Amino acid sequence: MRKELLVQSHRTFPMPVDPWIMTQEWHHTLFAHWPLPAGMLRDNVPPELEIDTYDGDAWIGIVPFQVKNTRGRFIPPIPFFSHYIEVNARTYVTYKGNPGVYFFSLDANQLTVVFGAKLFFGLPYKQANIRFRLDDTVKLDSIRLPVSDASAKLHVSYRPENDVFFAEPGTLEHWFTERYCLWTKRGNGLYRADIHHTKWELQRASAEIMHENLVPMVGQNPLQSQPLLHYNAFKKAFFWPLKQEND
Repeated sequence: MRKELLVQSHRTFPMPVDPWIMTQEWHHTLFAHWPLPAGMLRDNVPPELEIDTYDGDAWIGIVPFQVKNTRGRFIPPIPFFSHYIEVNARTYVTYKGNPGVYFFSLDANQLTVVFGAKLFFGLPYKQANIRFRLDDTVKLDSIRLPVSDASAKLHVSYRPENDVFFAEPGTLEHWFTERYCLWTKRGNGLYRADIHHTKWELQRASAEIMHENLVPMVGQNPLQSQPLLHYNAFKKAFFWPLKQEND
């Protein structure tokens, strides 16, 4: 068994007993988070999901990162699918008491990834032109392609600050990051995909960030304040197949 799969004590609920189907690496992840009233999101999150809050606030996350070495179980990495850059816009939800993630959009710079993720995971991936540069800071420029919505943009430069830490249970950082499933809708059905990785090694981060229409349902004003920023250098993740939730 992979060594990462042996480490499970940090999880908020048990890992699936079925075999995983896909693995990938996440590099240079930035978590940028803004608080806002949960009511601003209610019409854009499936009614079956409860919008999760921390001290009364819902949170929007914009999360850019580099993906490497994506591959299926027993399958080597596939060219034009295994490496790409992603920017996702998300919030946090629960279903029957389990915490997870709900994605409003996921931008990627590989068309094969966009089609594959929509087909296998039902996720709202969109194609974007993304430039990713790494020196003393990470620099990323993303513009969604016109066939989707060219007004959705992210320009950001970021770097880690301070030492690595592990978020303690009960803290806001733990609430953001220690979530091991996602939900999506397909037709009238609610579906869940489970995820596993080791506990997040976080660093405080600094960033210059400009975004536009990545979360259009809330407008720009709630996201103009300085976000909370965290960085992770590397994480290996495992994914399970999409399954429909039963009421």
